[in-house]
Amino acid sequence: MRTRFRLLLLLVAMALYAPMLAATRQAETNAIACRVIEAHAAAHLAVVAVVFHQAQKADQPRFASLLLQHSGEEAEVQVGGEARTAGSVFRLKSCFGRGLLLLPADAPPLKDGETFTLTFAQDNNKN
Repeated sequence: MRTRFRLLLLLVAMALYAPMLAATRQAETNAIACRVIEAHAAAHLAVVAVVFHQAQKADQPRFASLLLQHSGEEAEVQVGGEARTAGSVFRLKSCFGRGLLLLPADAPPLKDGETFTLTFAQDNNKN
């Protein structure tokens, strides 16, 4: 009887934990390390434009897929331990393997060569 109770308790715990684990994995698949190629600030327009690509060459196929899937959408940028900043991300059609990130002028500054984490929205209903 005790063994059945423990087994039932374990199954209930697993059922409750599984959705949280799935959400964590989904968030991880929508985040990718990127590297700044060049960044330009236009104070009079209150915008920062960043041209970037994946930080690790091995991530190129996933990076390309994420850019294609999420171009024109909002994404979050995080540099080191700083707070996340929302911006808009675009796939550059004329520049293979590159993205364009538009951030508010008051975003933490990004320098050429700097690495950051780009996190795309989890829910994507594009077809």
